[in-house]
Amino acid sequence: MIITKINRLATYVGVNPHFEKLIAFLKSTDLDDLQEGSLEIDGDSIFGNCFTYLADGEAGTFFETHQKYLDIHLVLENEEAMAVTSPESVSVTQEYDENKDIALYKGKVEQLVHLRAGECLITFPEDLHQPKVRVNDDPVKKVVFKVAIS
Repeated sequence: MIITKINRLATYVGVNPHFEKLIAFLKSTDLDDLQEGSLEIDGDSIFGNCFTYLADGEAGTFFETHQKYLDIHLVLENEEAMAVTSPESVSVTQEYDENKDIALYKGKVEQLVHLRAGECLITFPEDLHQPKVRVNDDPVKKVVFKVAIS
């Protein structure tokens, strides 16, 4: 798991071969004007989804993880919390679905990460996470980038 500000993402370019293209996309895109919906960046290697919602979750309701893609959760407006835990602290509630690239779990919250506008959380397959944990009553605008691991 990496927690950073979006303007420091280039620091981690060596983590994944696709980060360079994502960073180029971010540099050429006005994130303040980003429209809601799907973002096509580099085929199946990098794509995203921008959306606005009320973060109304309660920490520990569920955890998810992915095997094919890293998640980069970037808050654009307001803030939200992300509950995170490790594989040792959960039990499986939904086995891994290869088509949807997701497995679901229940268990103990080990940490609560607060993400404010301009901050992002990068999750790897071993990083079980729960997005949309409530911080306040205002809508959150966020983009989640999916970056292929291979």
